[in-house]
Amino acid sequence: MASGDNPPPLSQIIVPQPSGGDIADPAAAVRLGKALFWDIQVGGDGQVACATCHFRAGADNRRINTIDPGPNNVFESGGVTGPGQTFNGASINATDDRVGSQGIVGSTFVSVDPNPANAADSCSPNQIAPFFASRRVTGRNAPTVIGAIFFRDNFWDGRANNRFNGKNPFGFTGNDTEGSFVSITNASLASQSVGPPTNDIEMSCTGRAFNGAGSLAEKMLARVPLGKQVVSPTDGVLGAMSNSPSPGINKTYTQLIQDAFGVSLAGNSLAQFSRFWGQAVQAYETTLIPSATPFDAFLSGNSSAMTQQQQRGWDRFQGKGHCTKCHSGSELSDATVGFAASNGLINEDGGDQGFHNNGVRPTAEDLGRAGLGPGGVSFSVSGSSRDRGAFKTSALRNVKLTAPYFHNGAFATLEEVVDFYSRGGDFNNPEKASRMQRISFDSGDKAAVVDFLRNALTDCRVEKERAPFDHPSLPLPNGTAVPAIGANGTGACPP
Repeated sequence: MASGDNPPPLSQIIVPQPSGGDIADPAAAVRLGKALFWDIQVGGDGQVACATCHFRAGADNRRINTIDPGPNNVFESGGVTGPGQTFNGASINATDDRVGSQGIVGSTFVSVDPNPANAADSCSPNQIAPFFASRRVTGRNAPTVIGAIFFRDNFWDGRANNRFNGKNPFGFTGNDTEGSFVSITNASLASQSVGPPTNDIEMSCTGRAFNGAGSLAEKMLARVPLGKQVVSPTDGVLGAMSNSPSPGINKTYTQLIQDAFGVSLAGNSLAQFSRFWGQAVQAYETTLIPSATPFDAFLSGNSSAMTQQQQRGWDRFQGKGHCTKCHSGSELSDATVGFAASNGLINEDGGDQGFHNNGVRPTAEDLGRAGLGPGGVSFSVSGSSRDRGAFKTSALRNVKLTAPYFHNGAFATLEEVVDFYSRGGDFNNPEKASRMQRISFDSGDKAAVVDFLRNALTDCRVEKERAPFDHPSLPLPNGTAVPAIGANGTGACPP
């Protein structure tokens, strides 16, 4: 294949940078953001961090208590007949169930525990159907945060707006019902990051505020960062502050905020904690760029970086499969900042750029991009009916590590994903993307495309948890505890 047919490697793509923010020291903001992202004390029960749903290549591969029963409220797939059970990992595309991520047991916020040694809030039980005393499970599969900085809008439905208001995910749309602290563009990850900490499925007892007295801010400012977890002395970001072998680091959250934003601005830490949280978590996630794949080496001119079969897979991916029409450019998605800048905000079907109904399930089960926010306003920019049931085009690096696939976790294997696209989807929804047509792949084509996806798109640093993908320890509810990993990861990667 001629090199002119190929995009540049991801390392040559400009990483979107926020405009209008408050960060005074970017490196300090990364330190603050990494601490916040991995700290389980954020959870209302003191056991759930952002990383709890994004620990495995930026995603979640737990099996116990990970099924949401969907609109019919009946558990009916993967060997699961009720909450709290073990999912067998099978594909669930024949039902309306979803493979999600578990958060906390239903509860109502009462107060912050005044003892900073205690990680849990004071909450009263609210154990309602369908999960009762089991942890609640999200209605969508957790997407990877690795490489997410390139997306213009985040979450599967894009409700995490590209303009961060400092308070909630909705930017300055009609769903912004709380006012604003800031206006920062290219800041969708900041918008995304402030959603889960007060969500009563994912991380919070119902009714806990982000800012002010009796809030998440009050709680975290009083606690030792990562005070229940060990940080490796060789952690690429936090190692110099590690208390290892004891838990935590040797700075307070107030000090981390002062370092990142300046002493005068940090005086707003209690009242505007969400403002600092969003910018810092985005700063950390901006470092998670999966650019060291065999595919990127191939795009850089190393023709032997991909095997002949993988090169055949890339050829079919571009050509016969038309996959690059949506999985476009170096980022492998048309939902990116760069793609929108070059091609506008409306796609070829008249819907929002980067969002498509691919017929994986009936539209009415989940309206996706056309869903309504708290202000009763759709997330859709175009207002087109084609946004009904449309979801963001995911990027594909490290898909070997992030099963199951699609917004509902419908398919367990990449082979099944390729078969799904080969048959043009499973449901002929009126809103289905026009490009969802049958593909004339033979068995060799399918095997080659799967090899390309599974192996050519895997960044060894992600798989081996090498910096910047190293991390503190992480106790996992209904999962195997993750040990602290330093910058050298769990093994070496090819030069």
